[in-house]
This record gives sequence, structure tokens and C-alpha cells, in this order.
Amino acid sequence: MDNQNNMPLPYKLEKFTARNDYAFKKLFGTYENKDIMIEFISLVTKIRKADFKDVQIENSETHPQFFDDKVGRLDIKILLQDGKKIDIEMQNIYFDYYTKRSIFYWTELLTENFKHGADYSELNKCIAINILNQPFKLTDKIHSLYKILEWEYHTLLDDIFEIHFFDLTKLNNPDMTELEKWLLFIKTEDSSVRTQLAQGNPVMVKANEVMNNFYLDDKERERYMAAGRYESDRISMIHESERRGLEQGIQRGKQEGLKEGLHQKAIETAKNLLNIGLSIDNIAKATGLTIEEVQSFPPASF
Repeated sequence: MDNQNNMPLPYKLEKFTARNDYAFKKLFGTYENKDIMIEFISLVTKIRKADFKDVQIENSETHPQFFDDKVGRLDIKILLQDGKKIDIEMQNIYFDYYTKRSIFYWTELLTENFKHGADYSELNKCIAINILNQPFKLTDKIHSLYKILEWEYHTLLDDIFEIHFFDLTKLNNPDMTELEKWLLFIKTEDSSVRTQLAQGNPVMVKANEVMNNFYLDDKERERYMAAGRYESDRISMIHESERRGLEQGIQRGKQEGLKEGLHQKAIETAKNLLNIGLSIDNIAKATGLTIEEVQSFPPASF
């Protein structure tokens, strides 16, 4: 064992991150680390820590098959004692329909377990938290909060709707808030940075210990690696779809260009034939144009 950080040499220099789906769920989606989740979400939402008493955590599967079999969702759902619902997700790749997807997840959160004929007053506030490791294109802020507001006066329609977007790529402020320190803790691959961030914060110290301890365990590390493979597969499939779409677009463009070129050539030929007095019917047969097209050429053009 190397005395520094009490970490074996094979893994001391390895880079690993809480952006990994397994690590993220380990930190923020398990009952044994409920205090870490409460600390972070309280900073995001301004909900008092006391309101997280008897919190329920759903969708927290972290076993290797969950990633290898590519089943289930990777977000974490949290139910507070007063009925508020929170959905939190780590997303390492941004795509154009991501905001629609986030709204869809929010609507599912709102309506699940709501029965037909029930009183609408039973619907509770739902909060979606999206942490992005690629640029969020709609604002230049680290933290963007969306609610339903009147367009001109910005009055709140109802407090039931709340969606947060965090852009980790915009973390560059040397004087970070407590929330920004947590975001950097999630983003970084450097264990020494996490250790430095955790100084003076007992909950983050625990989060750092969780990260270091599970990565040293063979089984836990395999789960981390399985989640990484799953993420790579997702990114590769998205990029492959984009490449195929681009190739198909280029091919369609070439075909359309060729078709347009041939059509223009037929028009020029028809005009020349008209100049030498060939009948419209014969010109149409010779060029493949319709009689109406040939008739539409203005005489002044010849």
C-alpha cells in the first residue's frame, strides 16, 4: 500500500468521477447516503433539510445488470413527506430534444398515481433537476430555473412546476458558492480536487470517502465500469445516428442536385429546339418535359 491517501498504486492515479451513472446514484440515490442527497437538493431547491424526514427514494437500481442489460431509467426519484416529488438526473451528453424529454419526465412525475376522478388539489409540486456535462444552449448561466410565468408581467401561474438545468461546462468562478462546490465535486475526475473541496464540509467529506472506498472495491469498481460502458454505448449510438443522418442528407442532396441539373439541361435543350421551330409535342417527347412546361417558356426568351 502507498501511504499517500491509503490507496493502492494501481488505482491511486486513476481518474474517476461522480458523473458516472453508478457513482451518481451511489452518492445521491441510496438510503445509506441520504444525508448527501439532502445536502445537495436542499441547496438546489431551498427546501429545508427538516422537510426531508422519512424521504422515499425510487428508481435507485445500481447493480451491474442494470447497466449491461440497458434496462430502466437512470434518474433518481425522491418523494418528500409533504408530497413534493423530485427527479434528479446526471446527463453527460446534450441533445436537441433534451428539454422536451425533461418536461415529459416532469409530467410523468406529476401524474403518476393520480387516479381519474381525484381532486386536482391532490397534485403536489414536482421538481426536475438536470445536471448537464455539455453546454446548455438556452442560457449562459450555470444554473437555469424554469417555472410557468405570465409572458408580460412574469406572474407565477402555479408553483407546481419547477425545472432546473445545471451546466457543468460553465463552472469557472474562483469564488464558488456551496452549491457550485458540489457541482465541481460531481464534475471533476481528480480525487485531489474532491478532497480539497470537502475541507470544512462534513457531508462532502463523507461523499469523498464514498467515492474513494467504492472505487477500491473490486465489485463496486466493476459496477462503475459497467455504467461507463453503458454511457459509451449510448453516446456511440447517438453519434452513429447523427452520422447516418448526415450521410443520408448528403446523399439526398446529391440526388436532388443531379435531378435539378438534368431538369435545367432539359429546359435549355427545349428552348434551343423551339428556336429552330420544332413542334411543342416533339420537344416534349425529346426532353421529357411536359407540354405545359414547354408552352410556358416566353417567346421573348428565344
